Amino acid sequence: MKQERGLIFRLFAILITAIFTLPLYLAVVNVFKTLEQIRYRPIALPAPFIWDNLITVINRPDNLLFEGLKYSLLITASTVILLVFFASTIGFYIARSDSRLSRFLLFLFVAGMLIPPQVTLIPVTRLLKFMGLMGSFQGLVLYLAGSGMLSFAVFVYAGFVKSIPRELDESAMIEGASRFTLFWRIIFPLMRPATATVVIFLSLWTWNEFLLPLIIVGPSQGITITTGIYTAVGTYTSDYGQIFSLMFLSALPMLAFFFLLQKEFIAGLTAGSLKG
Repeated sequence: MKQERGLIFRLFAILITAIFTLPLYLAVVNVFKTLEQIRYRPIALPAPFIWDNLITVINRPDNLLFEGLKYSLLITASTVILLVFFASTIGFYIARSDSRLSRFLLFLFVAGMLIPPQVTLIPVTRLLKFMGLMGSFQGLVLYLAGSGMLSFAVFVYAGFVKSIPRELDESAMIEGASRFTLFWRIIFPLMRPATATVVIFLSLWTWNEFLLPLIIVGPSQGITITTGIYTAVGTYTSDYGQIFSLMFLSALPMLAFFFLLQKEFIAGLTAGSLKG
């Protein structure tokens, strides 16, 4: 009976893995095919193996790939730096304070994760227009930094700080350290696993964002990699080889970033649980 149950679980795991792997497989193999092969044999392996799609995308006259990567990197880096700064300090305050204000802030940020950014899109765009930031990358960064991503980051940091003994704070204060020195010189370096978790999640979140860059910045002011892929799709005809190539190349920076920080990412997931 146990062997049959184990076999069922393994088959179920294989099925789920296949379902999630299929889109990735299609995106990769179709990079190296001709348009005719993509249309009539999308699942088959490339035969022959061609590099024309990648070369065409890299040498596009509109420089879509490199412009998209440049703006996506700029927006992602700016947003993540802002979020790490504010979320780590707020999370530290919430974790170390027993006041009603800290409990209210934690509840407020947790509730913020339940509100999709699209719900607040109209009032926030009106506010950005009033402030003269509509149609700018600065406005987009501020919108992203103040959305549900901040709530997620605060929640992770607050949970991780609670796993750091309070005695460390007391020892530093006895030695004459200020609250500022205590946080930035002692606590924040210990939050490295949580920071890696937050940075990876928020980088992927920001990098893959499509709707907000399209509405707030608009294609006339510049394109991110996601809006660049959107503009590459024609109204009546589309070169799917180029589209798959854009998707493949746009994913490489985030994949490399994840593999670089994967050990810290796993450590942050396992050590960042909330304690009562």
